[in-house]
Amino acid sequence: MNKILLTTLSLATAISLNAAVLATAGDIKVTDEDIAPLLQPQGGMHGMMGDVKVSEADKKNMVDNVIKYKLLVKQAKDSGIQKDPEYKKSMDMMADSLAFQVWQKKEFDKVKVSDADAKKFYDENADKLFMKPDEVKAKHILVDDEKKAKEIIAKLAKVEKSKLKDEFSKVAGAESKDPTAKQNGGDLGWFSKNQMVKEFGDAAFALKDGEMSKTPVKSDFGYHIILKEESKKAQKVPFDSVKDMIKESLKGQKFQQEITTKSDELFKKANVKYTK
Repeated sequence: MNKILLTTLSLATAISLNAAVLATAGDIKVTDEDIAPLLQPQGGMHGMMGDVKVSEADKKNMVDNVIKYKLLVKQAKDSGIQKDPEYKKSMDMMADSLAFQVWQKKEFDKVKVSDADAKKFYDENADKLFMKPDEVKAKHILVDDEKKAKEIIAKLAKVEKSKLKDEFSKVAGAESKDPTAKQNGGDLGWFSKNQMVKEFGDAAFALKDGEMSKTPVKSDFGYHIILKEESKKAQKVPFDSVKDMIKESLKGQKFQQEITTKSDELFKKANVKYTK
């Protein structure tokens, strides 16, 4: 819906501008507005990346393709296609679809959801929908060989507790096969149990803060040595950080309910007769 509306607005804007003529073919003209859409970066990044840079040859090719398209359109119109019943039927269908889409947008814009509505929904659903689970912050060293893992554990077990974190990071940078370990010393940041493979998640959450795994933890990736740094209990996501998301969701639900109610009302009032 939005794409069609935005396209319509773009066309209206283009008509209001004094577009520069790039080429002509008889009474056909190609302007800079005709090829402007072809110069837009993909993925809606225009404005962040700026205009796409194209060579003169590529630009000429675009112009040529637009001319060919307009020549074909002229050919189609000259053939009398606009009088064809199929053309008229398609135009009617497109007109109906566009009318409905524009009307839906206007009706959607009328729907209001207050902060109080959002807060009520948050309070009623916070424990189910807006809870951050228990999390831990940990480092790991990953190796292929269990014997190697045991050797690293034995070495690190001799390190003073106050120096363990730094020494662990050094060993991770030198020994871990995790490709990021050389840059971050095996740091995994904060994560919940289900964000990791089961064996790793279970082992990490079973450790105490500041404790290192006493035996290698085997997973499909290899053998892990884990250093659990910190932990925090599950907590509610602050209302302000999800308020806008809740309001948009409630607005969509409210709009859908209103459309359903409206269609049911119109259906009941209509003189519907079934022929079969």
